Amino acid sequence: MPRLRILAAAVALLALTGCARAVTLPPADEAADPGCAEVVVSLPEQIGDESLTAPLDRRDTTSQATAAWGDPSAITLRCGMPQPAPSTQRCIEVGGVDWLEVAQEENVWTFLAYGRSPATEIAVDTNTVSAVTALESVSSAVDRTERVGACS
Repeated sequence: MPRLRILAAAVALLALTGCARAVTLPPADEAADPGCAEVVVSLPEQIGDESLTAPLDRRDTTSQATAAWGDPSAITLRCGMPQPAPSTQRCIEVGGVDWLEVAQEENVWTFLAYGRSPATEIAVDTNTVSAVTALESVSSAVDRTERVGACS
């Protein structure tokens, strides 16, 4: 009888949590910054454009001040990153937020919000969704953080 209860509890737990596992992301150093809470609660539940057959749904993540979209994850976001120093890296303005392109490895592009406290990082699999679509989708949330500088 105890085995039956354990099995029933496990089945119920699985039914409540669904089959999708949370995306494992390391937290940023300043993930506990209150500005990150504002960013995370303002992020969209879906990201997509006309090039996708279906929008990318937001998924659960394992760390504070993080977010992910798609299965497998095509977009990941971490708030509370260290402030970037002045740079000669490419900087683009999207939705009122300056974004530094800090890395490009194969088809994954990584951007860091410049002149924002706390800083936010977004990594985009450009095989799945365009970087512009991803940045446009999250910029209104990141725009809630304090502006402390700008690209020039």
